[in-house]
Amino acid sequence: MKRFLTTGVACLAMACAVQAQDAQSETPPQTPAAAPKPMDQPRDWSATLVQDATGLHDIIVDSHPGVHDALNPAFRPRLEQGLTVALDRAKTTTDAGGWWWALRAYVASFEDGHVQIGMTQDGFNFQTRWPGFLTVYRGADQVVADRDEADAATPPLGAKLIDCDGVAAEALAEQRIGQFRGRWFLEAQRTLYGDWQFLSAQNPWVSEMSQCRFEADGATQTYALNWRATPDDLGARRTRLAQRAWPEFGLKHFDDGGFWISTPSFDGDPKSETHAALTALIADMKTKQEALRLAPYVVLDLRGNGGGSSHWSGEMARILWGPDWIKAQPLPTSEAVDWRASDDNLADMSTFLDQLRSTHGQPELIDWADQAVTGMKAAQAAGQVYWREADEEKTKAAPPAPTASGPQLMAGRVYVLTDSGCGSACLDAVDLWKAVGALQVGRETSADTVYMEVRAPLLPSGLAQIAVPMKVYRGRARGNNEPQRPQYVIEGDMTDDAALLAAIRRLQPR
Repeated sequence: MKRFLTTGVACLAMACAVQAQDAQSETPPQTPAAAPKPMDQPRDWSATLVQDATGLHDIIVDSHPGVHDALNPAFRPRLEQGLTVALDRAKTTTDAGGWWWALRAYVASFEDGHVQIGMTQDGFNFQTRWPGFLTVYRGADQVVADRDEADAATPPLGAKLIDCDGVAAEALAEQRIGQFRGRWFLEAQRTLYGDWQFLSAQNPWVSEMSQCRFEADGATQTYALNWRATPDDLGARRTRLAQRAWPEFGLKHFDDGGFWISTPSFDGDPKSETHAALTALIADMKTKQEALRLAPYVVLDLRGNGGGSSHWSGEMARILWGPDWIKAQPLPTSEAVDWRASDDNLADMSTFLDQLRSTHGQPELIDWADQAVTGMKAAQAAGQVYWREADEEKTKAAPPAPTASGPQLMAGRVYVLTDSGCGSACLDAVDLWKAVGALQVGRETSADTVYMEVRAPLLPSGLAQIAVPMKVYRGRARGNNEPQRPQYVIEGDMTDDAALLAAIRRLQPR
């Protein structure tokens, strides 16, 4: 199955920013064409929540493939229940915090990383508070990982959270974080957002705890919480705790003959800097193809990669393993793809096709986008909800044999390095690369549903925009919300390049 844009061109920056944003701000770096009324000016936030929640609902009904998905009968009730909760909360909403967190909870209720929301006003920050410490997940436990050293009344570093105000630690996290982030059953979600347990950002739908019990050195102690403004360096503190890296695009060659290839994004937007960087990287790989295939190891670094276009991972695979070898492997496929043939979905894909043609994009990508546009138009003309894109890649060939001119297969090992932010087209890359022979190392990835290819409409207020999938995979090999788990887990700081390289070198066969 051809997979090109699984996080969407227009929405990629928003979706990634929502994952990576600083605790001080819930604002991804996007601004609509007409600037909305500033969020810090007087506004009827109750009416705004009603307007935006209803608008979100109507956009989903109009364009999301799940609305008519016979294989997902729970989708429509979930959509309606989310609206009911949001409208009920609107009755007592008085400020921006009530509006924002009610919408966040509505979006989270879809349990889908491709349904996202982000604010459009640059520079707006919610005021944040903390009790002088933060916890993060270490395995299944929530432990103190940062604290105000001047406050002796806070639990020590490494102390494990037991409960707060009589609510067990994991149930508390479900209420305070999972309700507004979704998919709390995923290790990646707990890794990415676990430090929100003891952060408060003007969210009226959860209260600040009064006292909590922690266990340290075999003893349990109760601490009264003193909530106050967060320190100015909270963003830097959270960055250190997250231990996530966004390396530069590029190819490194080491003295032992190994290669390290970093791709922190697969953005498919032809006008983006990422597109230019990936194009240059692919060209560099082609130049060094023989050396890459003869190398003792090649590391494909996906840290920081939240998705984009699967075109790039396919190109990289063809350079390393060759098309004949790839076709011979049991590749992860799907039976078909159903596109929701709505007017707005068609307009979005038509715009993308125009961009590709104006920038002289890859012919294969242009053909794919043109096929999608033509297919949706045909479905609309026939009065059909979906246009079906059938799988064209069922035929497998025998693996090629080495020739006298040199080996056609990778001589050494290929490692794909993942972190908890890997989703969408990043997951497609892991699917493909593991199927053709790579070993996954690092951390468990995020996960995605079978709903893909997002666009980014504004909500009626203009203060927020959402990500909405346009297509659904049928019979995909990797299940719904199923992560990719590494064969070799690497513990420790995922930003420490030297330690990661040393760990991978230790995996090399002697």
